[in-house]
Amino acid sequence: MNVLFVDDEADIRELIELAIMTEPDIEATFAASGTEAMSLLATQTFDVMLLDVMMPPPDGLDVLRAARANADQGDAIIVMCTARTSAESEAEFRALGADHILHKPFKPLKLAEYIRSLT
Repeated sequence: MNVLFVDDEADIRELIELAIMTEPDIEATFAASGTEAMSLLATQTFDVMLLDVMMPPPDGLDVLRAARANADQGDAIIVMCTARTSAESEAEFRALGADHILHKPFKPLKLAEYIRSLT
C-alpha cells in the first residue's frame, strides 16, 4: 500500500516514519510542505494520503483539492489530520473530498493499524 504523509513539523514526520517503517505492507512517502506534496501528486499515485490541515500555504486543504482534481489520484483515500474538531470543520473537509478525519494528537504506534482499516 502506497501512503503519502504530509506534515510541516519534522518531529511528527520522524515519529510517524519510525512507527511505520517496519511495516512490510506500507510504503510511505513523506512531504514537509504542501508544495512538496503537490509535486509528488504529479509523479506518483497513492492509495492513502494523510494530510495535515494547518500548514503554511499551500495547506492541507489545498493539497486535498489538488488530489481530488488529479484523475490519477481518484481512488485515493484521503484522511485529514487535524486538531480542528468542530462539526463545521469536519463538514468542510468532507465537502472538499476528504474521506476521513484523524484528530490530533493521535497515537503513532496505532497508525499502521488505522491505515489498514481504511482499505
